[in-house]
Parts: sequence; C-alpha cells; structure tokens
Amino acid sequence: MYCDEMHIGKNIYSVFNQTGLTVSQFARMVEIQRTRIYSIFESKTIDVMLLCKISDVLHYDFLQSLKSGEVEKQNSTIINIQFQIVAERLADFIKQINRLKKAGLIE
Repeated sequence: MYCDEMHIGKNIYSVFNQTGLTVSQFARMVEIQRTRIYSIFESKTIDVMLLCKISDVLHYDFLQSLKSGEVEKQNSTIINIQFQIVAERLADFIKQINRLKKAGLIE
C-alpha cells in the first residue's frame, strides 16, 4: 500500500526544484542527458544506482527518505541551507562593494 502512494520522481523534483540548479546543470552533474531528467521527474520508479548518484548531487538521502517518508522535512532543511548560502554570497558582495568604494572606483 505504501509503495502505491510513493512517487520517487516527484520527490526528486521537489528537492531539485529548491536547489536553484537548471535542468541542464543537474543533468551534467548526474552525467545523463537533459531530456532524461524530465523522464525521471515523471517516473514512479528509478534505478538504485542512479538514485544514489542523484542523492549525492542533490546532497539528499532519497533512500532514507523513502524508508521514512520524510521528504517534506528534509525540504525545509534544504531551504535553510540555501538561505545560508545566499546570505553568505550577499555578505561577500557587500564587502566587495565596500572595497571598491574605499578604493574610489565606485561611489
């Protein structure tokens, strides 16, 4: 019964969608054709080795989440990590702007 309700492609898409990657970037990282990525998003099944590779690329343990049904919980963790990355990049950008101002290169 649980397996009937499971849709790994939707789970992968949900995690992928929050990464900020393009489909092309994701496909290159997984080392498959871009069109195959769309097929994965639509598929209820997946090869375990491919799932492991996707898990590595997205930094998300799909095998564990399938066992525990915790995709939504881990999505919030991904959002928090992405927010931290964006905040760090913004802080670096502001530092660069301030350096340029001090150097008199911009106002």
